[in-house]
Amino acid sequence: MAGTELDKAVAQIEASRGYRNLVWAYRCLAVGLIFGLLVLVSAVIRFLPLTMTSFALAMVAVATGVGLAWAGMIKLWADRLMPRGGTNRHRALMRALRRDVIKPVRRNRRE
Repeated sequence: MAGTELDKAVAQIEASRGYRNLVWAYRCLAVGLIFGLLVLVSAVIRFLPLTMTSFALAMVAVATGVGLAWAGMIKLWADRLMPRGGTNRHRALMRALRRDVIKPVRRNRRE
């Protein structure tokens, strides 16, 4: 019975706008990381226009990701859906976030 309650709780969290904001936040942070690596590569080859453009795009992606993460967390807390750390609900939420953030990338890579 606890499994079904957990599944219902996770389904309720996944249906909320705060959860969708968290998924987009993690995706934006990943894009910021990629642009940050491009900044390093372009700095090594000393191509200033690419370095500055990549740096600006990385900062925008990271700022957007952090903003969406805050908005998602606040929305989940306001709706009383945010599970506390260390609980089964929290582990299930983190598993769902990893699945929704990473699974689309892996699926697109195989095609």
